[in-house]
Amino acid sequence: RQRVAWALSQTFVTSAEGDFATLTEPWANYYDIFVRNAFGNFKELLREVTYSPVMGTYLSYRRNTATDYNGKYPDENYAREIMQLFTIGLETLDGKGGQTYDNDNIMDFARI
Repeated sequence: RQRVAWALSQTFVTSAEGDFATLTEPWANYYDIFVRNAFGNFKELLREVTYSPVMGTYLSYRRNTATDYNGKYPDENYAREIMQLFTIGLETLDGKGGQTYDNDNIMDFARI
């Protein structure tokens, strides 16, 4: 379990910069997500990582709004990182090199 948790923590990376740089409890809680979900399903793992304040600070989606009721568009950074780094990747695996998503997909996903 610990080896799988460590491998997951190397995939869902964050930064020690920012609000949690000197605090240990947020980092322990973040690592516990991987221990709890080491042999679980990917959807639950991704959900817990998404709601983690450590990831929210790292990818700048804390205090993000899902709709543009205030005249601002939602932050697309986390939506892009989820699709590019954590799930489907940038190019298809069929050998043709096509893109797996476009900017419209990112904009839609950022509004969720």
